[in-house]
Amino acid sequence: MTLHVFPPHPKLAKLLMHILVLELDACESSIPASLSPSVMLLIRGSVQVEQADGSLLTVPRCILRGPFDRVVHSFSAPKTLSISVGLRPGMLHQATGILPATVLSSYLPMQEVTDPLRVGRLLAAIDEAREIADYVALFQDFLLETLDHQKKPSMGASFLAAHQKMFSPLIDLSLTFGIGERQLERRVREAFGVNLRDTRRVVRFGWSLLRIIGMPVGWGDLTRIAHDSGYYDQAHMHKEYLELAGISPIALLQKIASDDPAYWLYRLSEQDTRKLFLPV
Repeated sequence: MTLHVFPPHPKLAKLLMHILVLELDACESSIPASLSPSVMLLIRGSVQVEQADGSLLTVPRCILRGPFDRVVHSFSAPKTLSISVGLRPGMLHQATGILPATVLSSYLPMQEVTDPLRVGRLLAAIDEAREIADYVALFQDFLLETLDHQKKPSMGASFLAAHQKMFSPLIDLSLTFGIGERQLERRVREAFGVNLRDTRRVVRFGWSLLRIIGMPVGWGDLTRIAHDSGYYDQAHMHKEYLELAGISPIALLQKIASDDPAYWLYRLSEQDTRKLFLPV
């Protein structure tokens, strides 16, 4: 696995996290749940995603991937090279006019998101390019032309900015934002594609993940990490990891220690993980 990281264009910084160019050579990837939608372009090779029934679906070359409330297993062909960028949680509707709930745990070909001719021009230009810097420049130009990057107030951004209050009782949250409880629930779902309970689950998972990958962790440290991350206890964390990462915290530590290639994402540094995937 080879990873190159690039900052987004300054005009896109409020919408996007860092751009990554990733080479996976006939590799399985296990990607956990995330509130962040993403735009992905295959420069070469192919990727298949495991479906609920165990079958494999080959994804189109350029897609908008929605937020995921479950683990995703994918398989890359030899010498697959992709470029992708995560949209900041809560920014999908502004950027594309698409509500996150309509693409939850699924994707759309970019030809259904924007002008198909624009996508065709991008793919043709990518096929002519040869250098990673050129791929990134073409991708950035496409995103600037495609996404609405005007500065606007965002419920999603405001909610994540108030992350220290995110786990407060619903009545306290509604007072913080100055709206009723039902309206708050509705606006959270519109922003993130999932309800308030599941938004909290994914954010709590992200916090605990930073602690697991950010320092040497022994089995006895998991109880402390669970409490520090907002879980009731280690059993609670174990249950949610099975749902969101597809694997228990202890088994995940074993996968990281064994350099299992499917779990490459978990071996990134704490700084890179936060920068690429966890903007909270």
